[in-house]
Order: sequence, then structure tokens, then C-alpha cells
Amino acid sequence: MEIAIANHKGGSGKTTTTLNLGCVLRDLGFRVLLIDLDPQGNLSYSLGVNNFPFTSADWLIGHTTLSETAFEVSGLHLVPADLRLSNLENEIMALGNSQILLRKRMEGVSYDFVLIDCPPAFNVYTRNALSVSDFVLIPMLMDVLSIQGTLQMLKIIEQVRLTSNEALKVLGAVGVAVNGSRKLSNEISEYLAEHCNVKLFNQKIRNSVKVAEAPSHAQSVIDYAPESSSALDYRNLAQEILTEIRKKSQEKLKINSLGS
Repeated sequence: MEIAIANHKGGSGKTTTTLNLGCVLRDLGFRVLLIDLDPQGNLSYSLGVNNFPFTSADWLIGHTTLSETAFEVSGLHLVPADLRLSNLENEIMALGNSQILLRKRMEGVSYDFVLIDCPPAFNVYTRNALSVSDFVLIPMLMDVLSIQGTLQMLKIIEQVRLTSNEALKVLGAVGVAVNGSRKLSNEISEYLAEHCNVKLFNQKIRNSVKVAEAPSHAQSVIDYAPESSSALDYRNLAQEILTEIRKKSQEKLKINSLGS
């Protein structure tokens, strides 16, 4: 199961969500691969992986294998990234079928969940993530401006459906760093449902200093502060996401059955 964690807007909690959901799924007994496709490399840094010979871009190009590129850390496997991704972007774009390279690299790779941290841009890395994924999860700040980033993300998803992955589904949106009014959250939830046909998960991630502290200890908040409000929120969110995946997978099975 491949899930792209993406939003066209920066600072929307993509990396934090990728890392903490991965750790919750790990604790539930799933085998989890994290792929860092953001040249900023924040996911890699958050796990203390900041000195590595190869990046996710090297793997995409085919210069390395997954075993040569990935690290085992905190019970997870991580394909790291740093600013070298920016240097290799033109080389990747020059290759044939550049937006489905990740799909080719994932052939024969066996994990229960693959979570992909996307950059805040519709570049070759985001295209690869969306082209290989079953679902997209959209983290967002619970403010009006974040709706614009979500709307842009939905347009990007539709482009990918038309060009390289017609089966791509939006899993839903999740509110992060929440400390605002319930009224505004309800208004945003209603807007997404009515105008975008996107579910906003009931569980939102409350703002917590522990989330900000955890990366400096090379840990997720799940490991750094397991009793914190944010850790509890991510555990509840993971359960809600698993329920939604089962629901959408059953819908897909029904559609396939009707078409057979």
C-alpha cells in the first residue's frame, strides 16, 4: 500500500505526518518504508539520517538499488534525501517516462505500507510519488489560506489521474497544528466535503511543543513523547485512516466486480 503525503502549500505538516504515521503503523506490527522525496531532507534529518552516500534520486535514476540506498532506523526503513535531489532533477526529467521511475523501482518491493514525503511543488518528484501511490493524504493547517493549497493539490491529482495513475484516490485531509476554534474547523470540513468531495478526518493533530522538540532528538513524537497529546492524536488518526483504507478498498473491489 503506497500513500503519498502531499500538499502544494509548504509548512503544512507533511513531514511530521509522514514520520509519525509511519511510527504508529510500525507499532501496530506493519512493515513500513518511508521515502523522502523532498530536497530539503527534513524527514531524513528528523530521524537523524544526515550523512549518507546515496539519495532517493540516485535510486530513481537506477544508480543504486533499494538495499544500497535505504537505512534501517527506529524500526523503519528510510530512503533519504537532501539538496542533491535538486542537482539531479534535470537528469531525471531527461529520462524517458521520468514521472513513473518510482513505479519501476517499486516493482518487487514488499512492504505493508510505503509512505512518501513529497516536496511542496509539482515537480518530477511529486509526479513520481503520485504516479506510484494508491492514495494521497493531504495534511493542512486549519485556516482559510490552506484551502487554496488543498485546491491546487486536487488539480494536480486530477492531472496525474489523466496521465499516469487513473486509480489514484484521495484518502482525505487531516488538520495539523490545530489550536483554533471548533467553528472554523467545522466550516473548513463542510467546505471540503461540499466543494471538493474530500473527507476531513475527524481526528486532528493538536499543536504541541513536543512535536517541535522531537526532531532535535532524531525521533518521532511517538517515540520521544508517547504520552503527549500529539502522539495520542496520531495514534487515533492512524486507526481512522486504516478504517478509511478498508472502506475505499472495498469500494474499489465492488467497482471491479461490476466491471467484470
